Amino acid sequence: MQPEMEANRNKSRPVLWHLAMSHYNEKARWALDWKRIPHTRRATVPGVHVAVAKRLADTETFPILQIGDEIFSDSSDIIAALDQRWPRRPLIPDDPIERARALELQEQFDEILAPAVRRLVYQQLLEDADLTAKFLAVGGGSGRERALRVLQPAFAPMMRTTFDVPPRSDESPAETVLSQVEQIRVITDQREFLVGESFTVADLTAASFLAPLVCLDAIPARLPSLPTSLRPFTDRVAAMPGGQWAARTYRANRLVHQQS
Repeated sequence: MQPEMEANRNKSRPVLWHLAMSHYNEKARWALDWKRIPHTRRATVPGVHVAVAKRLADTETFPILQIGDEIFSDSSDIIAALDQRWPRRPLIPDDPIERARALELQEQFDEILAPAVRRLVYQQLLEDADLTAKFLAVGGGSGRERALRVLQPAFAPMMRTTFDVPPRSDESPAETVLSQVEQIRVITDQREFLVGESFTVADLTAASFLAPLVCLDAIPARLPSLPTSLRPFTDRVAAMPGGQWAARTYRANRLVHQQS
């Protein structure tokens, strides 16, 4: 291939900036893999990613997707852009009613389920410096883990504030997760998918956010085990019909040939 052709190909290849351990970011990774789109991934150190996000998109969060000169800085916008540019294996339904419902559920899971899962995990995780370092270092080498272990005492209070993590005695994150899982049970009673007769962004979003609780071993990022104090709760969610649906949906539809 001539140099100018190689340069043009690399310029048009999507680049995903992501946090390897994040369930929010797993939603974007899964969408790219589901649609079988060749792309490049840039896993950034938690904390440092804020400066990168500011530079790329004037925001503070990942994931961020670059397609040529265009920037998409929200997982929902990323999926919409992917469906528009790569229509094969669509995630957003064409039918107007199904489309509206799929997008409604995506927003619900983004705004309610995902933050509750994060708060629930961080309630326990941030009390264990070693496990916090292992978790935040996913996608990096041993040097990253050592550095994060040193920084953990400063990181933990900042993360509690940034993500509004309540004390361990506060059961509201767990209650929110259970409510969302029960709603999934109601919707999927005697049906395979949340919307219509095929896999959509609603299924991908719900299963992405619940995967750390119900099928941690299946997540390509190879996350460390969650705190043992969470085991009774994760066992409870995994035994619920909605949790079983999430695990089954994730395992059945998360592609084998993921990128690293």
